[in-house]
Formats: sequence, structure tokens, C-alpha cells
Amino acid sequence: EEVVRHGVTEQHFPARSIKILLMENISPVAVAAFKEEGFQVLQQVAYTEDELVEVIKDVHAIGVRSKTKLTPRVLEAAEHLLCVGCFCIGTDQTDLGLARALGIPVFNAPYANTRS
Repeated sequence: EEVVRHGVTEQHFPARSIKILLMENISPVAVAAFKEEGFQVLQQVAYTEDELVEVIKDVHAIGVRSKTKLTPRVLEAAEHLLCVGCFCIGTDQTDLGLARALGIPVFNAPYANTRS
């Protein structure tokens, strides 16, 4: 659904249409919270780069830890990606320059891996 506010067109999505991919055993509490809000949640411990390129095509948000690499090839395949959450120390696993160029915000929760 498109909404115009202050002369800017915004795209709004109902939660049920947003697909979130959580990698590397993200906390079951987080998974449950997303599902309770109506999001589609996919979980996977690991993908090869080729597998991730295929899966990420329909994903709107991805949560990763340190082992999942968001390479240029992966990010360029992510046609619908709205954001990346790095639940680990740092963001080295994500090509930040390309993410920025593609308009994909990357956020970091450095202590999330100790609690999930």
C-alpha cells in the first residue's frame, strides 16, 4: 500500500507479507516474537553462497551472526531486502559499501549473540 506523507511516497507492507530470514540459530524467543507479530519467518543454520543467492531473492529482512557472509553476489540478488541485522560483534560479514549503495541499512546488535 502506498501512502504519501509530506510529499514523499512511502510503501507500507502488512506484517504477513514480510519475509524474515534468521540464520545461525537465532534465539527461539526472537523467532516467536516475529511470528506473533504476523511476519513470515524462515530459519536456517547455514546456506552455501549459491543457496543464499536463491533464497534471499524473496526476503525482506535478514538476521545473521558472524558465519553468514553477505557478499556482493548475495546482496545484488536480494531484490526485496529492506534491512540487515548483524547479531554479533561487528559487521565484517556484510559488504557495507554495496549495502549502502543499494539503500539497504545494516544494523548491529553486538551483544545479541551472548543472549540468543
